[in-house]
Amino acid sequence: MKQIFAFLCMAFAITSCNNSQEKTAETTTTDAPAAAEVTLPYTLSSPYHNWAIGSNENVAAAMAGLKAFVDKDSAALAASIGDSLELNFDLLQTKLSRDSAMKFFADARKMYNDLKVTMHDYVSVISADKKTEWVTIWYTQSWKDAKGVADSVQVVNDIRMSNGKMVELDEKSSRFQKKK
Repeated sequence: MKQIFAFLCMAFAITSCNNSQEKTAETTTTDAPAAAEVTLPYTLSSPYHNWAIGSNENVAAAMAGLKAFVDKDSAALAASIGDSLELNFDLLQTKLSRDSAMKFFADARKMYNDLKVTMHDYVSVISADKKTEWVTIWYTQSWKDAKGVADSVQVVNDIRMSNGKMVELDEKSSRFQKKK
């Protein structure tokens, strides 16, 4: 996990120096004096947003939504979601109204007993035009199923925030290898 985070930080630091807005540019430069030209191995599908560190308020709001899910606090969870929520999970991509998202999360929460989250790290980034802000949180989620069998998973949530509310949740998870 630390290696992935270190790689992501390095990639973010390298790309944050890129001030090129051209959609098809494969060669980029920075505004820094005597900046070297950098050739990217791929062309971006949309212009680079010149990301900068975002707000801790949005980090707190995103984490509050996760905590509300863990604590089965439907009022707090509803308060953390925008009018709609786009979900991007493995094998599930959908956009739900707040009410439908609440039903989705209530049904999902029934699968877990003794749910716990161990937070590892977070970062918030905002585009240079201040129109798009994402919060990324890294954590381990552990629980017991209905039969009392313990399990856990590593999770990375990318959460797009708008006006302090979650409007998109892109979740990636990785199960731990079972011990033999």
